[in-house]
This record gives sequence, C-alpha cells and structure tokens, in this order.
Amino acid sequence: MDINALMESLASSRLDVPAELGILELRRASIDELQRRLRKFLKAGGEACDRNLDRGQWTTHEDRTLVRLPQGAHAVVYHASGAVKLAAGLAPMEWMFKEIESREALTGRAEGFVKLLGLHDNLGRGETLAFERLWQIKASAADRSGKAIAPVLCRAVGAFRQHIDGVPVLGPASVAVQIAAEGVLDSLSLLMRSPSGEVFEKAKVLHPERALRQIGQQLAARFGQAKGEVSVESRDGLRFGYLSLPKRKSQRLLAPVYMATIEVAHALERQAFVMVVPATEKSYLPLDLPGAESLIGQTGKLGARRCCC
Repeated sequence: MDINALMESLASSRLDVPAELGILELRRASIDELQRRLRKFLKAGGEACDRNLDRGQWTTHEDRTLVRLPQGAHAVVYHASGAVKLAAGLAPMEWMFKEIESREALTGRAEGFVKLLGLHDNLGRGETLAFERLWQIKASAADRSGKAIAPVLCRAVGAFRQHIDGVPVLGPASVAVQIAAEGVLDSLSLLMRSPSGEVFEKAKVLHPERALRQIGQQLAARFGQAKGEVSVESRDGLRFGYLSLPKRKSQRLLAPVYMATIEVAHALERQAFVMVVPATEKSYLPLDLPGAESLIGQTGKLGARRCCC
C-alpha cells in the first residue's frame, strides 16, 4: 500500500484556508417547530410538483415525524437535525427518460426545483446554496448471447452545497433533488444546519500538513497489517470546511475540519469511506463517523465469515 503516493496526491489539493475561523452555534428547534416547517415544505413541494401534499397521516416517533401521503408518497423530518426527506411514491422503473438529456438540461431542472421550493429564500445571513454535482442513474441489459441494449436514463440527481460566509458545509449533500422524466420530481432531501448568528469562539486553523499526517497515520494503523496488496486512492482530494453530522445526529456547533474520501481496493473487498480530522487544535465534534470500520484489517473466524457472506 503506497500511502506516500496518496499523501502526495492529497497535498496537491489547492485549499484556501483562513488563519482562524469562528466556531458557530446552531439553532435548536423544538419538535413542534420542525413539524410546522415540514407543513410549509409539503405545501411548497406540492406546488412544485403539482400534487396535493397538504393532507396525510402524521405519526410522531421518538426520533422522527413520518407523514404518509396519497398515492404512496411520504415525507419525514428527523428531530435531531431537522433534515427532511420527501418521496413522491414513484416506482423505480416508472417515468424513465425516453432519451438521455444533456447534463446542462438536467442541472437546470434541478436548479428549477430548488428555486420553486424557495430554498434560497430561507437562507440566513451569510448563507448561500450552490450547485455541486450531478449524478445520472441508468439501466441496461443483455441477452444470453451477450448483446447489450443501449442504457436508459432512469433518474437524475442534482446535489447542492450550503456555504456559510464562503466556507462549505461538508458532509451529506445539503440538498439533493432526484428527477424523473418530463421534469417530474421523484424525491428531495434537505439537510442544512442553521447557525444562530452567535460565534461560540474563534479558533486557529491548522495547516493542511497536520491533517495529512493524521490521515496517513490512521490509514497505516487500519490497513498496515492487511494481508495481500491494498491500493488506496482519493479522487476528490483534501477538502476543508465546516462539518454537518449525519441526519440522525444532533449537533450544537459547526466547526472546521479536513475531509478526504478514500477508496480502498483489496482481494477481499472494495470500499470507499470518509476520513475526517479536526482543522483546529481542539476537537469540537465527535468524528467517529459511520462506515469507518473495515473488514480488510480484521482477522479471526468472525472477520472471515463477514468477508465471505
């Protein structure tokens, strides 16, 4: 495993890192407030996709509120983070594109939904929402002779990233819009942490070299004893920004981190996972993110069974 080559690749990332950055306090919303927001979101979503989403069966659980809507649609808001997911109830192979549209056209459709939902209007002071990436979900098939048909486009997903005073909020996509044929909305997810406007404290930002050393040490500890050849790669390079924890995690502060998505290939498995280290001397967030565990470094009968299942 050539960790040095990976570190050199990550070090080539051009990062505009400030000397210091504010640790931001986040707004804490009650369950009642989150449910009121969800009602407004459903009203706007219904107008955007020309469906009546005002009426549904509401069920409040300990960690989330679930709304079952007509025609198989549903929505959920997570109490810990305020994250929202809306699904229109389309079947996976329903409303497929008759022909593959250009990336520009698909991006424009995603941006149009964000505008229709008024997501930019709900941003606070210093906050922006910018398009980041487009995914295309395609399907294909082949007959017994191996002759394949041309792939068809099933869905397009536009991802948007929240920024606070120019600093991206890393983690899951802030907004993800999944679109079916003819511009039909298939699903939409939203996870934006809202600062309260108060700065908890100012913290000095560490140089990226400190983060690279920590990442290298963690990789060596995790895969250094692995049997067989292990290759590691990072396509997105080293990133800097605030960190939003997953939707089921409550969070009191926004603090800066360095992040790298690492792809690992081994004879036993192939996986990708996110490595996050603090960008400050003090760690303000729990960084034991899910997906950090790996089967490659495991030994014993239990590890062997899990690899082969």
